[in-house]
Amino acid sequence: MRIRHSYMLLLLIVICMISIVSASFSQSMIINGEGYIRVDAEIRIIDLKMLSVSNHGFETYNSRFSKDITSMYVTLPEIGSTVTYQVTIQNKSSYVYIISGIRSELNNADITYSIDDYKIGQGLEPKATTTINITFKYNSKTLPTDHEQEANLYFTFSRPYANQVSYDNKTSQANCSDVQCALDDLYQIYKSLGG
Repeated sequence: MRIRHSYMLLLLIVICMISIVSASFSQSMIINGEGYIRVDAEIRIIDLKMLSVSNHGFETYNSRFSKDITSMYVTLPEIGSTVTYQVTIQNKSSYVYIISGIRSELNNADITYSIDDYKIGQGLEPKATTTINITFKYNSKTLPTDHEQEANLYFTFSRPYANQVSYDNKTSQANCSDVQCALDDLYQIYKSLGG
């Protein structure tokens, strides 16, 4: 009988322990945050940050970027207000790349942007990281009623290919200094040969 009571007491203790452990696990645990998965590419935008402001300009919403797109949201409350962003581009390839074009979607025609330290077509070195600055400002001397700009910039990255034409212009006596003139001269030679 005594053994039976011992088992009952032990069973009661185990049930109580299970209840206590179960109660401690029933707490809600929530983890919040954002995770980004970036597409691996030979060349891509790897960072976008607001670099500077002037005359009370500010970022309206957080900027975003992807492989070849930037989205920036600025407010320019004064005619001399500016907001400058820094775009970081990484070329992981062994080739020179260029930004061959930038297409923009702007929702406010009174606010424009300029790229301060890069010319379209300039080389982006292999295995290197390059930064370019984009500054938003008014394109008029009068303060408009709408002070906000939502700008989506679409970058086109490409590898430059050089096509060279070499010919002897002694036959036609042409004095060409540009590619189009040389092509025109070659076409005339081709036509004169019966082509």
